[in-house]
Amino acid sequence: MRGRSKILAACFMTLSAAALGCGGGGGGGSAACDELTSYHASVTTPVSFATDVYPILANTSATTGGCAQASICHGDGTPFPINMAGTKTLQFLYGTETAPMMDPAMAKAQLLMASVNAPSMQRVVPSNVGQSLLAYKISGKDGLACIKSSCSSGASVGTAPCGDPMPSIGTLAAADRTKILDWIATGAAD
Repeated sequence: MRGRSKILAACFMTLSAAALGCGGGGGGGSAACDELTSYHASVTTPVSFATDVYPILANTSATTGGCAQASICHGDGTPFPINMAGTKTLQFLYGTETAPMMDPAMAKAQLLMASVNAPSMQRVVPSNVGQSLLAYKISGKDGLACIKSSCSSGASVGTAPCGDPMPSIGTLAAADRTKILDWIATGAAD
């Protein structure tokens, strides 16, 4: 009887981990899942969104490790429809025709909202990297594999169901990725 209890407990743990998307075998991103769910900031002082993170997100250069395709992925002044009915839209860095770039405060406010891709998650949860969609988006395909079960089919442009990693072209410099993760981990300060 005791052996059966241990087997059942092991099965339950495996199923629980798989349901969270962080189990071994199926997700292909187990190391990325572990890194993000247990992330601790590499700095002790809060990282500034306006001076440290926003410039990374607003940089549209593929050669300097910016977000490269921000205007394509996040709209060019009008919300970008991501489903056939046009009821779900994506907009982040780009505002209106008269004010194409959002200021840092508006961009940060957008990041603190619920995600379109994964409605059960916010884009950024201050002090919680593991619950922040942005952390998984900037962690490549392995990162997105961790949250695949949280994403809604048809709620994103690009690779279903979570969309493409950020940036969609090129790569984010490791120092910039760490800076964004540290910003989240230290409370997502202005």
